[in-house]
Amino acid sequence: MLHREKITRILTQARQIDANCEMFGADHHQYRLNPPVPESFVREVEEACGFTLPNDYRRFITQVGDGGAGPDYGIDPFRSFWKEGYFQEDRFAEAHRQRYRRSLTRPFAPRPMTPEDQADSATGNPSHYAEHPERYFIIDPPEKEEEEEGGWWLTGGFLTLGTRGCQWAYGIALNGEHRGRVFTTDNEGGYLLEAYSFEEFYRRWLEWLADTERFRQALKQWQGRFQR
Repeated sequence: MLHREKITRILTQARQIDANCEMFGADHHQYRLNPPVPESFVREVEEACGFTLPNDYRRFITQVGDGGAGPDYGIDPFRSFWKEGYFQEDRFAEAHRQRYRRSLTRPFAPRPMTPEDQADSATGNPSHYAEHPERYFIIDPPEKEEEEEGGWWLTGGFLTLGTRGCQWAYGIALNGEHRGRVFTTDNEGGYLLEAYSFEEFYRRWLEWLADTERFRQALKQWQGRFQR
């Protein structure tokens, strides 16, 4: 079980090593957790939208921290849920957000990715796929009427948790046989299974931070990209 005090110690140590927040994405979250979100707010969202959050993710945002420090650019705060959807603020923004919220009640139902799919996908690479094909999934493009209803980005039952930069994001399945699992997506239909639970996903990142030798080496390599 994840505890805020232990996580804070690891984050403080990482911030001491990377004092200028030069690691990829660290300038965004600065190795700090947000305050937890009220349980009442989570219930309000669930009741209004018709879905329930996986237990470990729910506990994290209500008892540990509502996002902040996390992989890449960090975990998005759930308290911003009513504004989620990655839209510019124009006259269509709220309509898009409403469709996004409706989509979260549908089952997340990708199919296994075939070698042919992977060859055309931005997700993963051939060698990794060959070793772990069971971790690769894809959702086929929607029919025209579905596309008009929500657009290609509207994947049912998949709550985006954060961005990895560019077209990449990661999120958690809210419904279906993959409920509670965390995936990276290329936002074009490809999905890579990262962890079987949010706790596993976040704990893996913490273990990477806590291994100071490995973290220092990764930071040095990242810094080196800008010194060539």
